[in-house]
Amino acid sequence: MEQEQGRTDAARAGREGRGDLAEEALRDACRTFARALGGRSRAWVVAAPDVEDVARRLGIDPGAVVEPLGGAPVRMRDVRALARHRDEAPAAERVPLAVDVSLTSALGCPAGRLGADVTLASLDRIVCTPACGMVMVGLRREALQGRDDCAGMADVASALPVPEVSQLQALAAGMADFDARRRCANDNAQVMAAYLRCHPTVRAVRYPGLTDDPSYEAAAANLEDGFGPAVDVLVDAAVAASAAGRGTNGAVDLCGRYVPGGTASRAHSLATAEDGAWLRVECGCGDARELVAAAEALLRR
Repeated sequence: MEQEQGRTDAARAGREGRGDLAEEALRDACRTFARALGGRSRAWVVAAPDVEDVARRLGIDPGAVVEPLGGAPVRMRDVRALARHRDEAPAAERVPLAVDVSLTSALGCPAGRLGADVTLASLDRIVCTPACGMVMVGLRREALQGRDDCAGMADVASALPVPEVSQLQALAAGMADFDARRRCANDNAQVMAAYLRCHPTVRAVRYPGLTDDPSYEAAAANLEDGFGPAVDVLVDAAVAASAAGRGTNGAVDLCGRYVPGGTASRAHSLATAEDGAWLRVECGCGDARELVAAAEALLRR
């Protein structure tokens, strides 16, 4: 009996120890996100299926949440300009400026400092797991004070469910090298954009890191440590169809099996255009030379 009780006590202590480490990882991640967002923000990591679900719980229309880096083809929206537009509205008509920085992460876009009231982000890229079930919520100081129709949001965010211990352990492991991975993916995207703009089958390239891109100036003012991992290319419809046909559901993994935030990359159909079709290459943090070679093979008809 004493031996059995000892094993039970040891198991319970082990669970409690893992729980303490998970709580510490949660606090560390929230502090990291808050510092990255700037604007004297506070951040939470919550359990939720996606950004849209969290927006609804905060009382925000998901359709009103802006992706600073997004669209088809990709472009950068200036958060500072959006914040000025909010501030120019009569006080009674102001609504929270909410942004989704899932593509860049909070570490790549200091949305709070730029003027966003609410910043949301899926943590898929941090833990290298699609639909990981964790979302970051960030509120800048003015939102915490209830300005611009943000009253009560901090209380709602604090009451949202906390991820499970296993999820927080994955978050701690992912945070350890995420900054290096995202920087590398951004660098790879810059290389890919420069390569693709010279490719004979490519008609146009959209990447905010190219100095002649329409949104370069906004991206340079809003992003940190690179211009994001997504490069969009306009190609002939036949080339796009051929590329998409080599994968599943219009997506082709490059340099291994793609997972968000991992070493492999992915190309997928984005949108049709009058003079062709857009493909998006989401760059991973693997070897840039291997990625260029994979892209060359993909675009070869």
